[in-house]
Amino acid sequence: MAKSRRVVFGRVNRRNSTMQMRPFSEDMLELARSRRTSITFKADAGRPARTWHAADIEVASGRFAVGVLGFAVSEEKRHFDEDEFSWIKGETEFSDAASEDTVVPFAVDLREHSRYVAIATSGRVKAYSAMVNLGKVLNRAAHDIGLLPADWECDLVVSQASIHKWLETYPKVRLMRRTIKFTNPGRDLDEDRAQMIALRAGRKKEEFAAPYNQELDVNSEIFAEKLRGIETGDLEIYLQARVEGADKAEFNSNEDADKVSISDFGTDLVEGRDLVAMALAGYTARLEGDEPGEPQLWDE
Repeated sequence: MAKSRRVVFGRVNRRNSTMQMRPFSEDMLELARSRRTSITFKADAGRPARTWHAADIEVASGRFAVGVLGFAVSEEKRHFDEDEFSWIKGETEFSDAASEDTVVPFAVDLREHSRYVAIATSGRVKAYSAMVNLGKVLNRAAHDIGLLPADWECDLVVSQASIHKWLETYPKVRLMRRTIKFTNPGRDLDEDRAQMIALRAGRKKEEFAAPYNQELDVNSEIFAEKLRGIETGDLEIYLQARVEGADKAEFNSNEDADKVSISDFGTDLVEGRDLVAMALAGYTARLEGDEPGEPQLWDE
């Protein structure tokens, strides 16, 4: 059976501004040329700091920017001592480098109305951390070179089709939690976001819980409205449903984001960038109705 890699989808959001922004494609190209798309995080006591880099950013076909995201790790390597026939007596050395498991290709749709992102994942680069840290390196570079607004985030996305498919299987939802974020560029001032501005808050969290042994009305217009923004990364959602013969079923947009599988590209990051860009092209085509089928294609 051929090996495969998982690709997860998100969106680049430029938040907290009512200013007229330059075209997204221009900003992305300036960030790429800046070579400032790096950020170092402090680590817990006893662990080294980790620096993420988004590099090798190029424009493919005028519509996509492709690149590589990753970090180096400091690891101890032990050599086998042939003379002593011993691992214990073998010499050790430290190397500070990246590996196939710590660097992953990504692609960004540069169209203003789209701004969707695809990132390959690995054993050490998980979906949520990959998307969040890509946003952080972009935000750091935007701040360093003076782009406004310097408040960039990459958010995982979930299509409405994914939500509805889950609800068909688990309709007895008893709990819903929402985390509301500002839209781009902050002009969608609904009641939730007006309250956030009044309180100078960057997030709003709310919870809806059904009475004991009952369920929320998932077919209501209000429930559907509460899901608006999930497909653009302006909302995080957690759903918990009652399941016959089991405790519960859960849906978490930070863990169950839209994803597809692609061929395993091994250490060939150039091929990996191309495969991720093609996955992103297919995903956005399905979102926009240019191709039939649902946007999420991953099978566990």
